[in-house]
Amino acid sequence: MSTSPKPPVFPVLAGPTASGKTQLALETAERLGLEIINADSLLVYCGFDIGTAKPSLRERGSVPHHLIDIRDPLESFTAADFVREVHALHATLAPTGRRALIVGGTHFYLKALCRGLWDAPPTQPEFRSSLDGIETTELHSRLAQKDPAHAAKIGPSDRYRLIRALEILEFSGRRPSELEAEAEARDPDPRFPLLWIDRSTDELDERILQRTRQMLEQGLIEETRSLMQRVPGARALGSVGYRQVVDHLEQRPPAGRKLRPGLGGLEDEITLATRQLVKAQRTFLKGFSGAEGFILEQDRLKLVARIEALL
Repeated sequence: MSTSPKPPVFPVLAGPTASGKTQLALETAERLGLEIINADSLLVYCGFDIGTAKPSLRERGSVPHHLIDIRDPLESFTAADFVREVHALHATLAPTGRRALIVGGTHFYLKALCRGLWDAPPTQPEFRSSLDGIETTELHSRLAQKDPAHAAKIGPSDRYRLIRALEILEFSGRRPSELEAEAEARDPDPRFPLLWIDRSTDELDERILQRTRQMLEQGLIEETRSLMQRVPGARALGSVGYRQVVDHLEQRPPAGRKLRPGLGGLEDEITLATRQLVKAQRTFLKGFSGAEGFILEQDRLKLVARIEALL
C-alpha cells in the first residue's frame, strides 16, 4: 500500500523578545543552507528598523530573507496575509529544493500558520467607521459583555483587535473565543513544526535592558520622531518601544508611576513594557500544544540538530 510523500518542512523558530532568535536563525541558516521567512508583524513595515531590531542589510545579504520591508506603515498586513505569503513561498521554494526557517514571535501569525485561520468574516469598512468616535475602553466593555474570555485576552487598550472582535461578533453571530478554540483544536500543519527558545529570567531581563539601551543609543527617539511626522496614523507606532517613545516626545507620563528624570525614565518604561510582552509570549509558547521548547545556551546544539532532522 503506497503512502503519499511527506510535504517539505519549513521549521518555525519562535521565542520571546531578546531571547536571541535573530542571531541563532542567521547562524543556523548559514550552516544548513536555509533561507529565512520573517514572522514578526513589525518587520514587514518599511522604516520601523531600530525599534524592531530589524536584521541589517548586511545580514540580509548573507542569508536570503523574505517578508521584510514589504509594506508601507499605513497599509495593513493581517495574519491571513501572512499565511498566504508563507504558503506562496513554500509552493515556490520547496519544489526547487530550497528550504526556509520561519522566524518570529508574533503569536497570532504563528497560530494562524500552524493551526489554520479562523473561519471569520472579512473586514467591514462601514461598521469600522461607525466605531470611530467610541473610546477604546468602551469597545472593550462591549466585547466583555458578549465574549468576556476574548476581551480579557485582548485587554482594554488594543483598539485594532477589539474592533476586529466586535466585527466578527456582528457579522458571524459567533464569539471570537469559540472560533479561536476551534482553530486550536485542529491538527497542526505538518509543514510548519513550531520550535521555541528561551533563557533564564535573570538572563533575559539583562538582555532586555541591554537591548533597550542599545536601541536608544542607535537613535530610536529620532526614528520614532521621523515616523510620527511621516506616518502619524501607523498602527505600529503603538507597539512596544515606539509607544513609550511617543509618550516621551508628547510629554505624556504614565498614570500612577513616577519616572526617573531624562532618558532614564524612558529606558525604564520600555524595559517594563518589554518584560510584560515577554511574559505574554512565554505563556503562549508554553501553552502551544505540540511545540518543542529549548533553553539557550545549553540546548543550542540539540536545537540545530532538531531543525536539521526536520528538513
